[in-house]
Amino acid sequence: MDTALNKTLGALPDDTKVYPGHEYTKANVKFAVAVSQSEPIKKLEAFASSNKQTQGKFTIGDEKQHNVFMRLDDPTVQKYTGKTGRVDVMSALREAKNSM
Repeated sequence: MDTALNKTLGALPDDTKVYPGHEYTKANVKFAVAVSQSEPIKKLEAFASSNKQTQGKFTIGDEKQHNVFMRLDDPTVQKYTGKTGRVDVMSALREAKNSM
């Protein structure tokens, strides 16, 4: 998952628009808020609560700011998981998201 998100998608230009196949933003933002209260996540939460559809509204650059799975080196994310290695942080985040 780290390779797919952070090495493959994360290598795309920041202005690349993201068009997920399903509407996950509203569910994902609930989890992101539990992990971090950063400004980009707060803005995403406000956007998701005001808009029914979010596909095509964000870029890879946006995702790097508010997608906690793309912020594995962020101290806030690491503190939430209690882990520091990228694989361990990713695993802990995935497990927490699955339990939510």
